Amino acid sequence: MSKRSRRIFEEMSSFTKDKLLLQATIDRKTIRSLQNEAEGIEQSTTKKKKKAISKKEKHFQNLVKNQVTDISISIPGSHIDGLAKAQVKRLHKKKNAPVYEDNNIHVLSSKFKKIVNSGNLKVVWNSCENYKPTTPVEHVVNRIYLFVLRAHVEKPWVFSSENLKRYSEFDLQVKFWGYIFELYLGQHRHIILHWGDTMSNTCKNVGLRFKLDLRVLILREDETVIDGATGEIARKATKAKLYNDRLKCVLTTKCHLNAFLKSLSYISEEDITSVRMPIAQVMGLEAKVSSLRLIEKKKYVVEDLKSFKFPRTSEQLKSGELESLINGLTLIEEMVNSLETNFNDGQTENESSMDRILKETKKEKKVTMKEWLTEVTWDANDEESDDEESQEDSDEESESNSNNQEIYEEITNIDSDKD
Repeated sequence: MSKRSRRIFEEMSSFTKDKLLLQATIDRKTIRSLQNEAEGIEQSTTKKKKKAISKKEKHFQNLVKNQVTDISISIPGSHIDGLAKAQVKRLHKKKNAPVYEDNNIHVLSSKFKKIVNSGNLKVVWNSCENYKPTTPVEHVVNRIYLFVLRAHVEKPWVFSSENLKRYSEFDLQVKFWGYIFELYLGQHRHIILHWGDTMSNTCKNVGLRFKLDLRVLILREDETVIDGATGEIARKATKAKLYNDRLKCVLTTKCHLNAFLKSLSYISEEDITSVRMPIAQVMGLEAKVSSLRLIEKKKYVVEDLKSFKFPRTSEQLKSGELESLINGLTLIEEMVNSLETNFNDGQTENESSMDRILKETKKEKKVTMKEWLTEVTWDANDEESDDEESQEDSDEESESNSNNQEIYEEITNIDSDKD
């Protein structure tokens, strides 16, 4: 090959290499662009799917994943709605509401029925002011009576619809609920109410990072031994917020219940089903007490036990809402105290060593908790930001306000006559 031919060949080869490199660069950019476009479409699709699943559906789906049945809600799409009549009947037979005392001061509460105007209201308030409590419980109950009645007599505007729309969750805690919860449930040294978006170590240890507005801690020698109750506070009752908070409380409580049962070295299978943990859900001036417990191996149930209100009108005071509020607090206290008793009993062997020797019987086997419990299942990606939740709530506000109230009433299956 001549020198001229060789030079031409080399120039052509160099041009081909440059062309190939250029084409490869273009191809890489095209591939990267297509990948980004595909990822964007996938993220958009995922977001749409996520948005398409309502909080109500998400609530029931996640409970099913966690072997929890919500036996108090029977509306379309609920767990009860999809069961056969025989199964529903069997579940309702498992209901076992805790027994609690009526701690109302009847000589005072009977006067509430006479409230028809501000004049009667002041008379009743004065009666509570002049009453001399005879027991520590009466002292606490009367202080709650006075707190509620004083607000009606001295600051009735705090109950106006306009102001209630302005209140934040923290406003509701400070102005209404915090004082009565602290007064009633926090009267014992071994019980501490922990407020303000806190997370339990028990949940942290299993990767469940829910922050709750209220946790009721049970102490032993100043050390936390039990997360005895959970609570969430919302400005008002909306469908999205109700189901989201309910799910958060149930899953957190399942985590606490599992840890609590594992801490009991000596507990019978019969006693396992009697252990229940309370949940308090507050929305505006309305509240609901529920509980979570095991009804058999690997089967949990959440059930509503009582609904009550912070009375905002004279009619509500007259109809017994203040007494109902006291009973709701007593119910929570009863369940918390039962947990403390369960814990203390579960640390001591009940079987007699002497009898076992004399009768030549084998030592009773401890309950294998793995046969009873299931771990909490939760996808952290399902947790939405405050902005997303606010957007869903604002979307919902475009609907009729009466629909929101109807939803709250739909899930209240507790007979008001149970008091």
